[in-house]
Amino acid sequence: MKKRFTQVISLFLAVLLLMSSGAFSAAAGPADPIERKLKAMTTEEKITQMLIIAPRYFDGRNVTQLNEPLQKLFERYAFGGAILFAQNAVNAEQIVRLTDSLQKANAKAERPQLLISIDQEGGSVSRLATGTQLTGNMALGAIGKRSAARRSGEIIGEELAALGINVDFAPVLDVNNNPANPVIGIRSFSDDPAVVARLGTSFIEGLHSRRIMTSLKHFPGHGDTSTNSHTGLPMIAKTYQELQQNELIPFEAGIKAGAEMIMTAHIQYPNIDSTTYRSKATGEDIYLPATLSEAIMTGVLRRDMGYNGIIVTDAMNMDAIDKHFDRLDAVKLAIKAGVDMLLMPSAPYSLAGIEDLEQLIADVTALTDSGAIPMENVNDSVRRILKLKSKHGLLKTYETGDLDARIRTAVATVGSQAHHDEEFELAKRSITLTKNEQDLLPLREKNKKVLILTAYANELLSVEYGRNLAQERSLIPEGTEVTIGCYGNTPVQTIAAQIAQADVVIAISELSNAAGLDPAQPAGARAAGIDQMIGLAHRCGAKFIVLSARLPYDSVRFPDADAVMLCWSDKGMSEDPREFERDVPQYGPCIPAAVYMMFANGESITGRLPVDVPAITEDYQFADEIALQRGFGLNYKDYCPACGQAFEQNLWGQVRELIHSLIHVLQNVAAVIRSAGADLFDRLLRLF
Repeated sequence: MKKRFTQVISLFLAVLLLMSSGAFSAAAGPADPIERKLKAMTTEEKITQMLIIAPRYFDGRNVTQLNEPLQKLFERYAFGGAILFAQNAVNAEQIVRLTDSLQKANAKAERPQLLISIDQEGGSVSRLATGTQLTGNMALGAIGKRSAARRSGEIIGEELAALGINVDFAPVLDVNNNPANPVIGIRSFSDDPAVVARLGTSFIEGLHSRRIMTSLKHFPGHGDTSTNSHTGLPMIAKTYQELQQNELIPFEAGIKAGAEMIMTAHIQYPNIDSTTYRSKATGEDIYLPATLSEAIMTGVLRRDMGYNGIIVTDAMNMDAIDKHFDRLDAVKLAIKAGVDMLLMPSAPYSLAGIEDLEQLIADVTALTDSGAIPMENVNDSVRRILKLKSKHGLLKTYETGDLDARIRTAVATVGSQAHHDEEFELAKRSITLTKNEQDLLPLREKNKKVLILTAYANELLSVEYGRNLAQERSLIPEGTEVTIGCYGNTPVQTIAAQIAQADVVIAISELSNAAGLDPAQPAGARAAGIDQMIGLAHRCGAKFIVLSARLPYDSVRFPDADAVMLCWSDKGMSEDPREFERDVPQYGPCIPAAVYMMFANGESITGRLPVDVPAITEDYQFADEIALQRGFGLNYKDYCPACGQAFEQNLWGQVRELIHSLIHVLQNVAAVIRSAGADLFDRLLRLF
């Protein structure tokens, strides 16, 4: 008995030993499919899984369908993803066929499906030629409602999902706390990190509800720069503590909201990472930008902020990286820093470009096999990529399914009339009024001549569209004539006659950067033109309205204007959308909405500044003093038809208007009482 007990114990211990060694793993059940797939991958397959390729052009032509060289490229290599641009987008049917062909080429080797991405932020950065453009982030900041941001994400998500696109490089979570920022501006929700966090997470929720993966950008923040990383290498000299108190707040919120990807910023932060590199362009030492910084990618983002998702670089061919770093060094530094996916590391825009990409893949593979790039980092990154693909059902081999049905759905969804109707309502809600002397707006006087002057020719149709909508809804006063022109780079003298004949002149101002404030600078030519037009209009007895259609910082640039309205986007219109039954060319809704609201007597102006607007010095620089505070915005006023008394369109204004109307009723009904106590009623009218 004792001997048998000893044998049983020995057998039990042996089984435990074998199980711990993995001998029974196959019998006990299948291994983790991600680990199994990772183990089966070659080094080259792992490296290519970390690459996102842009089939943007080929031999100088836009790529709207895969040609033979590109098809072979996607069949040959196990790329992690592809990114599409405006050059790839003609209409819904074409994009569905393109995304299908990309996935089919990739599926030749039974690989995980591609992450097919796009920059569809809404507003100024929108790639779909026939999609709903929406207002953009700063307009959503002017609305200030989570529901508006979420609905924007939902509309964009519905359209991307219908097209076979599964990743949106959005939302922008940069805090635009530098008015001179040349690249973020209206792409940001606000200069308040709490507002950016609140609206950004709502936008994420909208995209996620339509099964679109999100990529926050640009970590750790591109809002406080005066250099564009597309054309230079910016630097932000803030401390880590300062970033934690501002720039990092929206990213922390985005991580908590479940964002699957975060895009890096090619920006130097010397107070976070002082590691230097000898620039190949200048020969001088520069600091490692965040994209290549282990202290920022791994130290701050992974360790301190607890982020476990995908880190993807901003485009590696941007000047901030490409001009200063050897390409292999940049890739090696990025992977060692903790980056998981490299966006556009090479440009396969020709046969020579494809060969260049293939050489890069071979070189990075060799560096990894040699240990110069840690295999541990590569494995960790590929594991994260496969985990994300598994979460979204992309580990299984792609199947086309019913392509015709998918095309029909896409055509019905992308840029649909329902989406455009919602887009216009959002644009109307974002319109902001910062000056309105003598209650000039809305334009309600009859028999007036109104002249609207655009900054560019592509805005003429936008203004016409807004005017026509106002006419159709009987908003333009009887006898009022609205004419449209373009001042552009035209000398004011050439349009002086038109201005002289007008009762009201409206000019669109488009401030694209701080230099545009200064009339002595080439960039300030349009501001100088508006200065001259205001003077001419006033000499002729006309009123002048400035419509700020881009950055809001020009809203205090024209102190002599009678009214200033902001609409947050200068995107124009190439065709009248009502002339299309399908494939409506994408257009900006903000200028039409602003023109409409200038005549919308009875509708409320609800937009409020989402940023502080600094005062402007005598030499046209931004001052430290704040001229208009975040949250500022004027309301239209309602007018009593009997006596012209004005009432703000808010709750107190409505109460006052009701009391005022009751007094008029009493006056009309009780003539005898009124004649006996006229003084009393006069006092009441003045009070209300």
